[in-house]
Amino acid sequence: MDSNLKERTETGGRCKNCNHPFVFDPQAGSKFTDIFFKNSIQTISSEKTLFFTTKQFWYFLEKRLTKKGNVGSVGCLFVLFFLLPFINTAISAMEFYPLAPIIIFVPLILYFIWASQSKLYSSKERRSFARAIQIIGGLILVAVLVWFFKFSKVKNIDFLLFLLGTGLGIFLIYLGTRQLTIQHKIPQAFQFHQSQIIQWLIRWQEINGKVRIFLRTSRKMSEPIKINSEVTAYSFDRVIVCDTAEIAQFLIANNFHFEHNCAVLSIDGYPQNIFSTVMQMLKQNPDLKIYAFHSANPRGVRMINELRNSPNWFGGNNLIIYDLGLLPRHVFPSKNMWILKSDESARQVQQIPTAVKSTLSTDELAWLEAGFYVELESFSPRKLLQVVSQGIAKTQAVANGYTSTSDNSLDSGDSGDDGIIFIGINNDSRNVGFFASDSFG
Repeated sequence: MDSNLKERTETGGRCKNCNHPFVFDPQAGSKFTDIFFKNSIQTISSEKTLFFTTKQFWYFLEKRLTKKGNVGSVGCLFVLFFLLPFINTAISAMEFYPLAPIIIFVPLILYFIWASQSKLYSSKERRSFARAIQIIGGLILVAVLVWFFKFSKVKNIDFLLFLLGTGLGIFLIYLGTRQLTIQHKIPQAFQFHQSQIIQWLIRWQEINGKVRIFLRTSRKMSEPIKINSEVTAYSFDRVIVCDTAEIAQFLIANNFHFEHNCAVLSIDGYPQNIFSTVMQMLKQNPDLKIYAFHSANPRGVRMINELRNSPNWFGGNNLIIYDLGLLPRHVFPSKNMWILKSDESARQVQQIPTAVKSTLSTDELAWLEAGFYVELESFSPRKLLQVVSQGIAKTQAVANGYTSTSDNSLDSGDSGDDGIIFIGINNDSRNVGFFASDSFG
């Protein structure tokens, strides 16, 4: 139960009703309360039904606190319209009627331009500021046109003001449009370090009990498990190969392998204690379906090539590999992905084989070379499970000969705006791609 500062001080940081100690105190420097933290755990886990990783919780808290602390474009416009009568009175007293739209909107325009490219705002919020710039430009353009043709006396000064106002309106519309097109090149800033999230979870569990749905860092299990020969004689219909052990651990913890009759592995050999056995079982199935699930980073984009050619995986086998994403091309049109940037990611681009680079567009390669990337763990548990489940469903639809009316889209079954769009099969490499930005977004 929440309480105010006076009550917490009097009870020594405990609840006045049940005497339960508080973990977080906003007055002591914390940016949130116990109720906020508890609700965050319940929300990310879908009411404690899904497991989540430390990094997923980190991203989740960052998004919630960013949204909570920032004043959006709507809030700024509300403040402006609240002050509008006072501003209008001052302008009227100075007889600057022609300059009224410009004087009123200049401070707001400058703030919106800054906010539309600020790392302190989320991609979705930056886009709203960019659209607000377009709207303000349109309003100024309309106001200047109405004033010039209805109220001006067509003097030299009036014509000059008309040109200035029209130019400003057109420029703002262009600027807002440009800001919308560069959002995938603006990295997001973190407020906290991942180690702080771990400390908070440890402290929370010390007082409130163990959070059983929280996944610790995947442990290396070097001791192999001996599996009954009757079991190893069978195989799987499909395998999900993830680019990190954390994502593989996440899928396994949420029973994805049971629900979809598939094996789940990571590209670096997780889970280590059964990896070689599972690979032996997989190679017994000549009709095996392989799904690659990876982040939009250099390691992720070269993953298909490794699965296709490495002798440790499926080199020499003519199997179809399905790419569930994430690729840079899926990030570009997205509205709310958490984009990061690092020098290490930029250096890893050199490790991408030439054959893989040829499959990327110029914009994709430039984006990766600049050090940008998006991690799978930036998405919620429910979203990741949904994307992989939909990917499997779409491949089954394709295998059954399903074709859409547009020849390039498959309805998600939930809504047309949340589907995975089928690109096609490359008969030479036998790779299948899915445009997954809507599903991820």
